[in-house]
Amino acid sequence: MNGPTTREYEPKATSAVNRLRLASGPALGPVLCRVVSMVLTRADWPVDRLEEAMLVCDALCAHGPRHANNGHLTFSMHADESEAEMRVYEFEREDAEALLRDTSLPVVGNVLEQVADRVSVVSDEDDPERVQIVIALSAS
Repeated sequence: MNGPTTREYEPKATSAVNRLRLASGPALGPVLCRVVSMVLTRADWPVDRLEEAMLVCDALCAHGPRHANNGHLTFSMHADESEAEMRVYEFEREDAEALLRDTSLPVVGNVLEQVADRVSVVSDEDDPERVQIVIALSAS
């Protein structure tokens, strides 16, 4: 090839789980952590941020079942090289807010807010009576 080479367009790696409904119980943590690990690994996330995402999973699994709808937690996750968003579905507003309060530790503060760029409670598009917890992370 003569002349300067051109770099071909390389699309960003993306990975997603549309909906994952898990029963509260001993398998909740290991399954959620493995799924989140796979999604972030496929999106080429750095290991240190992957470990922080595991802290989010641990906090949700430790406190989520107490506020779960019918003994289940429903998650979705989307990630690319720079951003990830996890949603936890099917909460009543007071249960979602209680779950966020429960993820606070005495010295550390709120684990989710310490690790995530954004944590919010929003109305579910499909059912305005239900809310979602949205946790946004960045890879940097």
